Amino acid sequence: MVGLSGILPQAPGDFPGYRSWSGHVHKLYKDDVHIDYALALLQLLEQQGIPREQALLGTGIGVDQLQDNGRLTTHQDALLLTNAVRLTNDPGLGYRIGLHSTLTWHGMLGYGMLSCATLGDALALWAHFLDLRTTTFSIRLGERDGFSELVVHDLAPRAAMRFCAVDRLLTMTTRLCEQLAQRVLPGIESWHRGPEPLHYARYRHRVVATRFETGLCLVRMPSAELASPLASSNASTLRHITSQCERERARQRRSDDLVVRVMDFLQAHEQTGYPSIEETARTLCMSSRTLKRKLQRLGLNFRGLADDARKEAVMRDVLNPGLRMDEIAMRMGYADPANLTRAFRRWTGESPSKYRARLLSTGT
Repeated sequence: MVGLSGILPQAPGDFPGYRSWSGHVHKLYKDDVHIDYALALLQLLEQQGIPREQALLGTGIGVDQLQDNGRLTTHQDALLLTNAVRLTNDPGLGYRIGLHSTLTWHGMLGYGMLSCATLGDALALWAHFLDLRTTTFSIRLGERDGFSELVVHDLAPRAAMRFCAVDRLLTMTTRLCEQLAQRVLPGIESWHRGPEPLHYARYRHRVVATRFETGLCLVRMPSAELASPLASSNASTLRHITSQCERERARQRRSDDLVVRVMDFLQAHEQTGYPSIEETARTLCMSSRTLKRKLQRLGLNFRGLADDARKEAVMRDVLNPGLRMDEIAMRMGYADPANLTRAFRRWTGESPSKYRARLLSTGT
């Protein structure tokens, strides 16, 4: 049997050229991951004959915490995943958790998604209220060149076992898409920032088409799929659940939301020109001076966040074969395509054309 130390891949934060805009702001000892996901994992392990007590050893997770409908800290979640991977000798456990997930795992939010009119409405709800289930990630739903994308930002990239947490979230997301649509979705893909890990081979034929070394973390599908109607749609139930979600969010609002809100605003304007710090501050109901000061306290600055937003947009545009490099440069505000090429090499270590050729030729 191969030792785990030889097959565990790099964490996303260790991928060359990758810098998370939010890596500075997340604390590993806050209550961040809903207890439902720990309970689901413990049940999976028990089905394999692994006692709950063994899985919880050294995690600091007590019986009272499991019964409290509360949250794990990011650190506790990482310790539980570490134990689970060691006990199962399966570094691909994140895939397995996602494949076993059901909409009811997501609690009130899962029932809200089931009550939506269309798949697109349900995914918008998932992205909007993901922080009620975990604040270690954020998701933005957008549309680009005929594809809808659920772009994932890792808010704790330096935490342990992030490869497993990322596998879990992306697989859960693709799984809920197909559960809501009640069919296999043609063209749905999962994109990972880093290289293909050894454990992917075991799950290749069980998960959706997957691309690696994209520099992006997202789930995407043809935009037409989002119009798919949901058989369980119920407008009254949806209104009630949305109201409950808003009340719960108000109770647990966090300071990290500032960075997420800034990035959401920047990314929403990527095709019309990025807003200035003054415009962004007005949208957030504060002065530009206050916004600058709050970002500085987090070790961040507005220009850096805008650069990160532009980087992700450029990388997605480069993978659109219908766009020439000079068109992408103009679209993203580069006066000279050579400036785009230099920036792209700095981000990824290769030219835009080489990156496009590599990813579009490898398929999955």
